[in-house]
Amino acid sequence: MIVDDEPDILDLAKRILEGQGYHVITASDGDQALRTAETEVPDIIFLDVVMSGRSGLEVCKILKSQPKTKHIPVVMFTALGRDIDRKLTTEAGSNGHFIKPFTSEALLTEVKTHLDQARMNKFSRQLGFEHDKLRGKKILLEFDPSTRYERFTRDFALESASHNEAVIILTKKGSAVQRALEGETGVEIIDLKTDLMLSPILETHREGSSLSLVYDSLTDLALSQKPQAAYMFAHSAIDRLVSPTITALFLLNSEAHDSKEVYSLRGIFSDHVTYGKQGAIVTRAT
Repeated sequence: MIVDDEPDILDLAKRILEGQGYHVITASDGDQALRTAETEVPDIIFLDVVMSGRSGLEVCKILKSQPKTKHIPVVMFTALGRDIDRKLTTEAGSNGHFIKPFTSEALLTEVKTHLDQARMNKFSRQLGFEHDKLRGKKILLEFDPSTRYERFTRDFALESASHNEAVIILTKKGSAVQRALEGETGVEIIDLKTDLMLSPILETHREGSSLSLVYDSLTDLALSQKPQAAYMFAHSAIDRLVSPTITALFLLNSEAHDSKEVYSLRGIFSDHVTYGKQGAIVTRAT
């Protein structure tokens, strides 16, 4: 997301980034930036310092204080390059200071640098720990379907890939998760069918190497067959994925189930996360 009150700057930055395949959203003032960041949860924000209404410094402080947006890299996007200006942006919580005017090469380098850095631990930090403590967990992720939960799932996949772990995504063609990860390097997407078995997939996994697996979703399995099918599959999967080198994320739209079904599924997992309008909340973890 690019935030600037100068239309020419917005247009130039947007054209440069879209020319390299990035999806770009824009905002022209601080309040619009806060609303958009809350709903879209962008991967990175370039934020002008001097704007009408809320200043970029104030917006940055708010973004960094909110659970849902505090993990987004914020780069101050400004013509102010004095040491005191850099000090103020750092104190506001920014992750970088990018000077206008700029070249295409400089902008693209800045974006790639911050995205690469963020992907190393963006998912695990939202859960409150470092990546090493994520390895080997089998996590039930209950999500609110009205949120951008697919972005949170993508954070898991890209973090794993950035640590040179094999990443397999089991999801239906055309799903939100599939669209969010399509084209990403280091991620294998397999069409999720009701008769899909984990054994053939695990047989291709090299013993001793790290594997991260996403199963999307237990809800589809329960609705296409019966609730008990989801329970049986999850129970069997946990047994098969017992290796500490395998990390797994199982997605569940709890709103589509009655409370007894959800409670039964929760009981299988030692690690449980909910993703709602306020972001990720760890409700149980070992």
